[in-house]
Amino acid sequence: MKSGLFFLVIFLLAACGSEIKTEEMLSEQPIYSFAIAGHAYGNPESFTSSIYPPLLNALHQLTAQKKVNQLILTGDVVAHPTEENWETVRAELDALPIDEWHIAPGNHDISPYMDTEIQAEKYMALQRENNLLLILNTSHEGWTVDSLQAVFIKNELDRSDSVNAVFVFSHQLWWLKDTPSQYELDSVRPNSYALYDGAHTFWEDAFPAFENLEQEVYFFAGDMGCHCSLAGYYEDHFDHFHFYGSGMGGAVEDNFIFVQLFQDGTVKIDRVDF
Repeated sequence: MKSGLFFLVIFLLAACGSEIKTEEMLSEQPIYSFAIAGHAYGNPESFTSSIYPPLLNALHQLTAQKKVNQLILTGDVVAHPTEENWETVRAELDALPIDEWHIAPGNHDISPYMDTEIQAEKYMALQRENNLLLILNTSHEGWTVDSLQAVFIKNELDRSDSVNAVFVFSHQLWWLKDTPSQYELDSVRPNSYALYDGAHTFWEDAFPAFENLEQEVYFFAGDMGCHCSLAGYYEDHFDHFHFYGSGMGGAVEDNFIFVQLFQDGTVKIDRVDF
């Protein structure tokens, strides 16, 4: 009798332990997270010389609920790159409870003041929790990177074979220019075709450095949604390559993207509408 009671107690303890473990797994917290916001100045016809106010409200709501380690702005952060506008934007971004923010510049952003006072680097590589983040400048003719960036990308990827995943940020939806038919990517109308014409493309200048990677690769662009008649979101996938476009200003499909990275390598990507 005592022996049977002993085994019953052991069984119940094991069952309780299993339940506790399941609850812990369900409440696991991400090890890193970042928000991605495109066309952050909003609507070209009614911009406020600041960050799009509905975006600021949405970011404050998000950061009140979740930890956001980084904000990456995928271009057209300001409508006009004046000192006054940039300083307004800087103050608004610095007031957010996030650890850092960076810009993948759009054609509206690039200016002497941005270079000297806001962000000297037009492109950069960041290692965060064993993930590689490439923040690039594609505001060149042909919607692509220049030769220096092409070398930079290759070098960063060559020494990052052990990272969990690669995340790439640009303003233009550069993969939609002269897309080879075998990739069967859907198309979408972006905000602008400024700088679209050019001899080179993403597929010639950048993609060869990515195509043999074994990791999942995520591309994010931000030139979408500035007008109510333009799509605010894009998503497509082939093999282990993932393509996202996101933006705002049209007040119909305004959105940003929120990415959470977990210890086991899981990547959770959410579209946040506001």
